[in-house]
Amino acid sequence: MQRKDIAKRLADGVSAKLEFDYVCERGQSFSEYHLHGVMNEIIGAITSPTDFRIHSGYAHDALARDVDQNVGRRREVDFYIQAYRTGMTDICIEAKWAESGHCKWDRILLDLCRLALVSQHSPTTECLFVLSGPTKKVDAVLKSLENKMPLRKYRGAARGILEIPDQNRNPHPRHYRLRDWAGRFAGNELVLNALPKKKDGRPNIPVKINTALVRSSGTRSMNWQTTVWRIF
Repeated sequence: MQRKDIAKRLADGVSAKLEFDYVCERGQSFSEYHLHGVMNEIIGAITSPTDFRIHSGYAHDALARDVDQNVGRRREVDFYIQAYRTGMTDICIEAKWAESGHCKWDRILLDLCRLALVSQHSPTTECLFVLSGPTKKVDAVLKSLENKMPLRKYRGAARGILEIPDQNRNPHPRHYRLRDWAGRFAGNELVLNALPKKKDGRPNIPVKINTALVRSSGTRSMNWQTTVWRIF
């Protein structure tokens, strides 16, 4: 399985499956749980069980606490696709359903931080962030991010962490130093408490987050939109 192939297939396949399920009168069950089921179905179809093992809700070593390791539940990523063979790539995925009450800027930032920590811990791991849902709702979520630090633009022409899809512009990698906005985490207990802790008890905030827009399915005329970013 190629590194870029799974991101493309998730972007196109998830939106296509949502459209199929909607036509089949399954729209009332749409949720983050349903999204995870669709993603699991696609991942399982394009990965060989002899080469990969698919973990759902995986407590990655990069998210383990340096202190009190035996206290409380370990932090998890939504999917961890573990390669069995040498030369194959592990894949780590966080996903958000745009209509979910959990799809807020701080929880998205937390997902990006977790993926950045995984990438820092294991640079060869493919880390992906997936945002999916009704096109209008996905657009609304992306627009709302522009007003929240450190996701929004800052310092004049400088840009935030995630590039918003634009059919008239080629995507470019973004490199964002979270250290520049470390003070913005102060008071945000959701993010701070959910990050793993260092030995001195402080939250392990990544120094930087590198992202690249990989694929966004369809156009604004489609009912469903799925966008995938790579975190590295």
